[in-house]
Amino acid sequence: MNDLLRAILKDKIESCLVYKDRSIVFEYYRNRKMKDKQHKVYSVTKSILSALYGIAIQKGYIENENVPIAEFFEDIDDSKGTITIKHLLMMSSGLRWPGNEAMIPAKNWVRFTLEQPVECEPGKVMKYSCGSSHLLSAVLQHATRMDTVTFAKKYLFTPLAIQDINWHHDAQGVAIGGFSLTMKSVDMLKFGLLYLNKGEWNAKALIPTDWIHQSTAIKMKTSDGSSYGYHWWILNDDNDEAGKTYFARGMGGQYIIVNDAQRIVTVFTSNMQGNGTSPMEYFQKYILD
Repeated sequence: MNDLLRAILKDKIESCLVYKDRSIVFEYYRNRKMKDKQHKVYSVTKSILSALYGIAIQKGYIENENVPIAEFFEDIDDSKGTITIKHLLMMSSGLRWPGNEAMIPAKNWVRFTLEQPVECEPGKVMKYSCGSSHLLSAVLQHATRMDTVTFAKKYLFTPLAIQDINWHHDAQGVAIGGFSLTMKSVDMLKFGLLYLNKGEWNAKALIPTDWIHQSTAIKMKTSDGSSYGYHWWILNDDNDEAGKTYFARGMGGQYIIVNDAQRIVTVFTSNMQGNGTSPMEYFQKYILD
């Protein structure tokens, strides 16, 4: 841990928390403000949205992840009729994705994403897309008749005693599924611990254990060989449950990393804009090994 501290002091790490077995064994904040700061976690938002789907399915709001999204959008065209919730979770909808820089100026983000042409058969090719995550948020709101943030507070954040969050919406009132959540480092750790403990918190099951297994198992491979589940990244190249490391990752170096075998959860918040060592490299070199 001393080696880790010396390394991250030289980098743009804002906070780092390491939980091992039953306690926090390492805690670092760049300054006192970072402990109470609501960090922009960017795409870590996606992994929290994935958890909400496990809860929504368990509670009967949605039958399962194989439901076609056409059930939730009246004006979707026939070419998209086979796209399912599962395809969105795996980033394999087949829809073209022109990037956030194209979606953000649009007046209606849901319509913008749905109007993209189908480039390939759903389920065949992974294309990382904040548009897919935003559609998932819209589907969740439609299915539960609840704002995504309200649903998250009721079934996830409040049971975890997470209060200091902000989650922004688009112009139509849909909570932004891909990148807009802010939260404290210690609350990111709580979310990681919930997954480490297979969905249980204070002797209460918040997320089905099977959903955690499903969402953190390898479903797709990117062109560079990275592995992806249901809005979670997986470090391993196989599905070995015992030694698996899986993680939520956000732009600029935001991470929640879970390793079941060693009972480790690690959180990084950072301010990296293409510079510095990846927090995942710190995790592998100083924490996991």
